[in-house]
Amino acid sequence: MVSGHRSCPQESRVIGYVKLMAREFKPVRFFVMMAVVAFIVCGVTAFYTHRAEHGRTPEEWQAYWIGETAGEQAPRAAKLLTPAGLNMTAQKYFEQHGSGNKQDWDLAFEHGYEDGFKKTHP
Repeated sequence: MVSGHRSCPQESRVIGYVKLMAREFKPVRFFVMMAVVAFIVCGVTAFYTHRAEHGRTPEEWQAYWIGETAGEQAPRAAKLLTPAGLNMTAQKYFEQHGSGNKQDWDLAFEHGYEDGFKKTHP
């Protein structure tokens, strides 16, 4: 009989697995990876926030675009309409061009009108 200790193949695989899992913690690598993850999350959030700025549905995008066009075509001497005036204008345009939820359409039109007006009337 041999006096040395013999290990079976399963035991050597377990020891190899334990050595693989017991790696040293690398703080610089950890913080760099966390920074990369944070950067990606912020980028995705900004993308979807900006994308939804002009509405979430095709009807709202159309209302925003119509409102922006109407705001850009306002006379040079005109002042920005009051909220009540904007609401009346939005309702008028909704009757002519609108579809979908009237309240969402009005809000998108008002935002578009204000943005279009501010572009051409500094």
